[in-house]
Amino acid sequence: MERFETSGARTFGDAGSASGQGDRICNAMLQDLFGAGTTMLTEGALGSAKGLFWSDHALSLATFYFQKSAVRLQTPGAKRTSVVILRAMDGPAVVHQKRRIVEAERADYVFLSPGEPLDIRLPQGGRLDCACLPPHAPGVTNHRLASLMMRTLPHDFLPLQLLTSYAGYLLQRAPRSRDEASLMVAHFYALLPLVADVSIETPAPKPGRAGSVKARIERGLTDAALSLPDLAAEEGVTSRTLQKLFSREGTTFSRYVLERRLERAKAAILLSPADSPIHRIAYDVGFNDLSYFNRTFRQRYGLSPSELRCSTARDHG
Repeated sequence: MERFETSGARTFGDAGSASGQGDRICNAMLQDLFGAGTTMLTEGALGSAKGLFWSDHALSLATFYFQKSAVRLQTPGAKRTSVVILRAMDGPAVVHQKRRIVEAERADYVFLSPGEPLDIRLPQGGRLDCACLPPHAPGVTNHRLASLMMRTLPHDFLPLQLLTSYAGYLLQRAPRSRDEASLMVAHFYALLPLVADVSIETPAPKPGRAGSVKARIERGLTDAALSLPDLAAEEGVTSRTLQKLFSREGTTFSRYVLERRLERAKAAILLSPADSPIHRIAYDVGFNDLSYFNRTFRQRYGLSPSELRCSTARDHG
């Protein structure tokens, strides 16, 4: 088997770390995995990222422990042919690339190529496992792996469970010698053809309804009368079917619509001129009750819409 030089395992963001060190290492690891320019957006302040990683020239592994609230990763495109395997362990993961949307259930695997811009969302935050397979590693550019890109594979898919075992060994045991680590990495890559071959035999799941439903919501978000029954009628399904769809993502229709409206309102407040009336922004994104808008905005972001505008004005003053 081929031999690999290794650089060992490391934890970050623990109690003994310097202030902000966990976030800096987290950002550096994300750049390594997904390419320069990768950004991480969270609902709350940073300062709590922690995890562990292992890396050598043929394989990079990382486990991130984000806060238990929405996390979003955006990449500009790395212009390389590496492969990233990820899985969210505390909730679903939603991945956008070009016009494709992949929605993975908790602990399911997603295969990605960071060569094109990616938008990765973890609605519930929490733990994210990643493996980056660089283009020079054996078998990574094989056409069989190309068939896995932007596909999900279930958490109980046996060949991937075997890969996960090797990755877990490298991350948690921190092999004591280069020979030991080289052996683990070699076995990892020896399993890749099996992963590709068996998964090709398994038909790819049909595109989920969630992408279509969310696209309809985005188009109708400014309509204060947007309702679950109307949306279900447009989709040709029952309201209960849509309720189950949102339940699988750990939310509800009304909560999802509220969060999207609040996100739009926040962006409009940050980007609009200082003299643009906040009540007009609220109405434009679909709110018809200004007191409800102000209350839910403060609950979500920890400050009122006007306070957000004032703080932004001070920052640019």
